[in-house]
Amino acid sequence: VPDEAVIQLVPNERYQTITGWEVTAEMGDKPTTGAQPRNWEEIYDRAVDEVGINRIRLEVRSGTESASRNWSRYVAGEITHPSWRAARYATVNDNADPNVIDWSGFDFSELDWRLEVGLLPIRKRLRARGEKLFVNLCYVAFTDQIKDGKYLHTDPAEYAEFVLATYLHLQRKYGFVPDAWEVILEPDNTRQWRGREIGRAIAAAAARLKQHGFTPRFIAPSVTDMANAAGYIDGIAGVKDAMDHVIELSYHRYRNATVANLAAIVERAKRYNVNTSMLEWWFGKAGPETLHSDLKRGLNSSWQGRVLKGLFKVDKKAPRKPAITLQKDTRMNLQYFRHIRAGARRIGASSSNEGDFDRVAFVNPDGSHTVVVLAGNAGKVTIAGLPAGTYRVSYALDKVSGRAPAAIRLIDGELLKTDMPAPGVLTIYTTSL
Repeated sequence: VPDEAVIQLVPNERYQTITGWEVTAEMGDKPTTGAQPRNWEEIYDRAVDEVGINRIRLEVRSGTESASRNWSRYVAGEITHPSWRAARYATVNDNADPNVIDWSGFDFSELDWRLEVGLLPIRKRLRARGEKLFVNLCYVAFTDQIKDGKYLHTDPAEYAEFVLATYLHLQRKYGFVPDAWEVILEPDNTRQWRGREIGRAIAAAAARLKQHGFTPRFIAPSVTDMANAAGYIDGIAGVKDAMDHVIELSYHRYRNATVANLAAIVERAKRYNVNTSMLEWWFGKAGPETLHSDLKRGLNSSWQGRVLKGLFKVDKKAPRKPAITLQKDTRMNLQYFRHIRAGARRIGASSSNEGDFDRVAFVNPDGSHTVVVLAGNAGKVTIAGLPAGTYRVSYALDKVSGRAPAAIRLIDGELLKTDMPAPGVLTIYTTSL
């Protein structure tokens, strides 16, 4: 029947484990003096409690290795914003020996600012919920933007020194290090970085980190063009020991986001027994259809559709304080994020009407279940195979989100039946209420 579907859970079929729903720690690149803008606290609260964010990409630029102190000079008003942007990826070697760190040759002030305004507030709020923030520290070097200066981090030993210096700085100043290091953002937008270069950088950085007691965990290749992913991954794998330290094969969806290119990434992830992750498709392009496909067909363990501030629309003309509303894609995607938590394992689920009611199902670490149905039509949905418990039903439609008024209590073997009022995203989740 076109407007009906039976979703049957298959708990013995097990797929990927979720590590987190990621945003980039971006609240603007113009530091404010004194108090933070008044809407920031609301953004932090709602990103965690309403949207379900629990993973952050924190960026560190290649120009951090330089005694020129460009970021600090920009913040102090000594140089203009355009002048800082023109110099932010140029590197100046701290010294001639990559095995000896000269701390005067590094300026971590930009990294610290972004951490303090975009990461620590989210981390604090997750801790209050009893959850841990996954920190993905991403190295950025768009070398084609360098107007004056040089670039030295294609030397594996120098790159490894940079990684180690960043870890040591974070450990000493903030008491923690990242959960993973994203090797290079969008390497196919640079002249220098290809798969082999990434592999050599991983091998060298892993060795330096292990020497200092750190556990090396890398994410790569983070290409802009999905057609480039397979070749980059093969180049990394061609370097001895490099793939041993990779935990995620990452990609962006800006170009050639085809089924075949996604399948090529998944095939390599299975070959090397690592996760996959879609870690950037910004500006409202990554809606629930993309998220659903990346979870089901791409076997993603993490996913990023926006930067932190970009999750929301801010109406600065609103009276008294800026009015903050969810972006449409955020409102739709949080139907997945809020109830599929870090550590959730995807299980099998079949649909009697897959064309109109596609589905993914997860079991969270606490044993709670979440089923998300991507609906192309209004209709009746039946879920079979849920354990006894109390469940809630929520949905996000084109213009509005809502929730069924009453919780549903099931005994063992009982079916959960609900209605989807229009095309959109339907979520069934265990609740204690």
